Amino acid sequence: MPSVKKMVLYWQGKYRFMAKNEKRLSVNFDAPIPNGGEETALSPMENVLASLAACSSYHVVTILKKKRQDFSDYAVEMTADRRDEPPRVFTSIHLKYIIKGKNISKEAVESAIRLSEEKYCSVGGMLKNAVKITSSYEITKE
Repeated sequence: MPSVKKMVLYWQGKYRFMAKNEKRLSVNFDAPIPNGGEETALSPMENVLASLAACSSYHVVTILKKKRQDFSDYAVEMTADRRDEPPRVFTSIHLKYIIKGKNISKEAVESAIRLSEEKYCSVGGMLKNAVKITSSYEITKE
């Protein structure tokens, strides 16, 4: 049975909004300055990128831990291209995974990223038919 999620979006004045879920956890949004916002929070499109990276990263980190990879730092750099005309959707997204640690296996990283992108990440699963998503990785030693 599919789970039903309920959230409410509250206007905070000008172009600021706050969304809350049933657990009262929240995320803030604002518009870019050229669009009348004050840039006090990520824009909705920036949140899409962050959500994709966070979703994928949850699974990458989980898989790397299961593979007993000794990493001490982890980050994802996100870049995206957008259309110039409305709707200004993303036309391509690139995620660069950066993993730092001791004796990190290239095969373990590639497998974790592949499984996350092809099987586990729900956000990527929703976006992959609408936008070209690519990725790369970098392993650095401590």
